[in-house]
Amino acid sequence: MTPMTQAPDIDPVPGASGSSGPRRALVVVLLAIAGVLFGGCGYHLVGRSSTLPTGIQSVGIPTFVNRTNRPELEQRITEHVIDEFTTRGRVRIVPSEERAQAVLRGEILSYTVTPVVISEQGRATRYEIMITAHVTLSETTTDRVLWEDDHFLFKQQYDVSTNPNAFIDQEIVAIDDVATDFSRSVVTSILEGF
Repeated sequence: MTPMTQAPDIDPVPGASGSSGPRRALVVVLLAIAGVLFGGCGYHLVGRSSTLPTGIQSVGIPTFVNRTNRPELEQRITEHVIDEFTTRGRVRIVPSEERAQAVLRGEILSYTVTPVVISEQGRATRYEIMITAHVTLSETTTDRVLWEDDHFLFKQQYDVSTNPNAFIDQEIVAIDDVATDFSRSVVTSILEGF
């Protein structure tokens, strides 16, 4: 058995020994100054407020208007937005606008599909879907706009199967993914103030 020898005392960081009092004091002072300077700059934790006034307990969501040539897009997006509000449970979704305290209206402005990856044979193997929409939440009694985004933009990429016998339309799956992301973002913006 070999005897253990003690390693020599090495100061791995210059000035890190007990004689670094002035340096440590300088760091503490600089951190305190930074805290005072930046503490009042208006930075806060996002998501602590809500765009939705506390008196709004019900929201009507009519089918979004589809200004694109892609059929069924408005139905898929509207369904996902309703599902997201229902999942969150903070407001009741009502079928009729007249019985709602607020109405969320959407208009799908554009829908594009662009190839982003081309195979050696010159065939597109990956596409990107991009959807833009105008979305407004307003009080039903006053028509006062509570929240609005006139250029919501969402993108989703999807791969195209090289198998000619593939039965799943990947574009439909990608549209559902975009609709899910879209609905989460809209509802989060309204309920959590992002």
